[in-house]
Amino acid sequence: LDGGIPDYIVPTTASDNKPPSYLKWQDTAPPETPSNWTFTKPQYCNMCDTCHQKWLQSAPTTSMKNTTEKIIVHYHLQHNAGTNFFALAHAFTPCATRACWQIHKHCLISYNEEVEAENIRSNYYQHGVQYVSYENMLPPRFPLPFVSESAREGLFFTIIMRDPMKRLITWLRQLQKYPGMMATTKKEVGAPPNFFWSEMEGNRGVYKRENLNVRWLSGTLDDVTPDHVNIAKCRLQLFDLVIVDTTYDAAVKEVICPLNNWQGLDEHGRCNGTQTPNHTAKKPDPLNETDSHFVGAWIERLRPSFELYDYARILSSLQLKERGVKDVPELNEVPSYIETLARYTDLKLNTPKESLVSLKNIDKFHPPKEFCDSLKKVWVSNADEVPYVNGIGTIGKGRIFTSHG
Repeated sequence: LDGGIPDYIVPTTASDNKPPSYLKWQDTAPPETPSNWTFTKPQYCNMCDTCHQKWLQSAPTTSMKNTTEKIIVHYHLQHNAGTNFFALAHAFTPCATRACWQIHKHCLISYNEEVEAENIRSNYYQHGVQYVSYENMLPPRFPLPFVSESAREGLFFTIIMRDPMKRLITWLRQLQKYPGMMATTKKEVGAPPNFFWSEMEGNRGVYKRENLNVRWLSGTLDDVTPDHVNIAKCRLQLFDLVIVDTTYDAAVKEVICPLNNWQGLDEHGRCNGTQTPNHTAKKPDPLNETDSHFVGAWIERLRPSFELYDYARILSSLQLKERGVKDVPELNEVPSYIETLARYTDLKLNTPKESLVSLKNIDKFHPPKEFCDSLKKVWVSNADEVPYVNGIGTIGKGRIFTSHG
C-alpha cells in the first residue's frame, strides 16, 4: 500500500459578503448573555488580595508595549498535555485560567479579534491573568490565534499536540474509568470496539469524538472533510509556538521559561529540567487484546489527525530552530499513520520520499496559501458579536456537551 499524503482539493474562496459553508456553526445566533456579565476571578490564582494590590502598582495599565512580559494564550486540546502545561504556568504567573470560562468573561466574549484581545489584556492589567487557556471546540469563524498585529500585541499563542493514537488510548482509559459513559457498563476487552460502533451509530458529542484535534481546531461536528483539515492547519500556522510530545522538554526549557524570565524551582522542578508528560508509563494499552481489525479501523478513522500531527511536528521543529534552540529533537520522518499501522497490525507500508515528515518536505504538508488567506480575511473582519460555544464554562446550554470525555 502507498502511504502518501492525500491530495486535497482547494475549495472555492468565500465571497466578500458570505463566508463559505465550512465556516458556518450550528448555532449562528449569539447566546443570551447574563445581565450581570462581569469578570469573575479564576479559581486558580496565586495572589492573595493584598498581593494583588501590590502587583497592580507595578503592572502595565493600558498597553503591552511598555513591558517585556507576555500573556500566554494556550489552546488546550483535551488529553494533549494541556493540564501539565497549565501546572507549569500556574507555578509562575500571578493568575492563570485552567480553562477560561466564557460565563465569567475570561474569554470568548466576541468574534471580533480586537475586542477579544483587549479583554485578555484588560484581565491581565486588572487581575494579573497572565495565562489564558481556551478549552473548547472553536466555532469556525472564531479567530484563534488572532491574525492582526494589533490584536496579537503582548500575547504569545501556544498549542500542544500529542500523537493521535496515544491521545485515543488516554481517552479509552478515561472511558474505562467512567464505565457508564461506554456502550457497555463492563470493563472488558470488547469496550473499545463497542465504543467504536456506538460512535458510528451517532452517539457523539464535543468531548467524545474521534479526530478531536482536527474537529476542535476546525469546528466541525459532522464528518471531517479536507476543508476542515486545512482550517486546522491554517490555525496551526498562526501559533507562536507549536509543541508536540517529542519537543515538549525543549520548548518549555528553551522558549517558555525564558519568555517571561521564569527562574528557579517549583515543587516539581519545572523550568530547571522539565520532564515530558508521560500519559502511558507503566499502564497497559487497552487495545492490546482488541481485534486488530478494530484497531486498524480506529487508525484509519484517525487519519486526518495523523496528518495534522505530522504537520505540527514539522512546525514545532521549524519554530524551535528559528528561535535558536540548538538541541531540537530529531524528526522521525516516518509518517505517524504508517508507523502506527505497523505497530498494531501486520500491514507494511512503503513511504515515498516526498511523503517523509521532514523540513525539506514542509511544502507538501502546508495547506493551500489562498485557502488560509481567505480564512484570515474572515477572521479579521468579524463583527463584535458574542460567539455561541458549547462546553466547559460557556453561556450556551451545551446541547452537545458531555461530561468527562
